[in-house]
Amino acid sequence: MIDRKTARLIALAGLLIFISTIMVLLARQFNLAPERPSPAFRTFGPESAKVSIYEYTDFACPACRHAALTVEELMKVYGPAIRISFKHYPLSGIHPWSADAAAYADCAGEQGKFREYGALLFENQEKWGQAKSAPPEFADYARKLGLDWTRMQACAASPEARRRVALDVSEADLRGVNATPTFFVNGKRAVGPGQLLEQARNFDNLLKGGKQ
Repeated sequence: MIDRKTARLIALAGLLIFISTIMVLLARQFNLAPERPSPAFRTFGPESAKVSIYEYTDFACPACRHAALTVEELMKVYGPAIRISFKHYPLSGIHPWSADAAAYADCAGEQGKFREYGALLFENQEKWGQAKSAPPEFADYARKLGLDWTRMQACAASPEARRRVALDVSEADLRGVNATPTFFVNGKRAVGPGQLLEQARNFDNLLKGGKQ
């Protein structure tokens, strides 16, 4: 039989799990989860921009590749009125090298070439995304961009690089992200480039002082 003290501990543990579950569900429902700033090399546009977009992406995801083109176009059209912050959400269960690609992209970013390296990953994702062994393309793209590959290897293998990607994933899970790409435009969720474009139709009104 379970004594009274043990029963109380079990009940307390159950209550804590229940409260934690409710808090997570509320955070997902109302987008209450905290937004950590992306590293400077993954953030484009001024802090004063009226449109702030957080994008959770996977370099091996075909829809993310198309969304990247949409984001580039929005940046051209709206210029300093828009601020883009990239977040990693590698779907490692179906894209075995996505987490590595994210780490290498960040390490390229530390050498000033995040966007350029990311563009090469997107453009050629069918070459490395389902590779049976470590893709040689990661090194090829570094050399093509004139990056220090030895330094990138050490960086990508470091606990800090891996932790940075893992924190993005944890944050995304807390916010209820379950597909890529997922955007938060001034806090409002948009899944895929189509929903992003739907929200973009309201940007002009927002920039004029209206509501999104």
